[in-house]
Amino acid sequence: MGRKSTAAEKDYRVNRVARLLSNGAVRSEICQYAASEWGCSVRQADRYIADAREVLKADWDIDRRQFTAELMSQLASLQKECRKSNQVAVALGCINSMAKIAQVIQ
Repeated sequence: MGRKSTAAEKDYRVNRVARLLSNGAVRSEICQYAASEWGCSVRQADRYIADAREVLKADWDIDRRQFTAELMSQLASLQKECRKSNQVAVALGCINSMAKIAQVIQ
């Protein structure tokens, strides 16, 4: 049996697994990664996965109005950058998406 990880190591591992999940990794890939990188058992990897899912859930557990505001802000910034680089079709797509979110058009 290996040594117990520190709180900082655990946090790092949980956040790393959360990143893997958000990038589309599946359980078997994460278990293999945890075993090769950290010497973890499948059981421990499953604990990291469960904790990582809680982290991801907390990231998205925000008020709908707040989420809408963040999306609109990101689209406005992206639209501005697209105009600067003469990507007018993408800029128009951002504007259309903003109008849909604001329910100006359906």
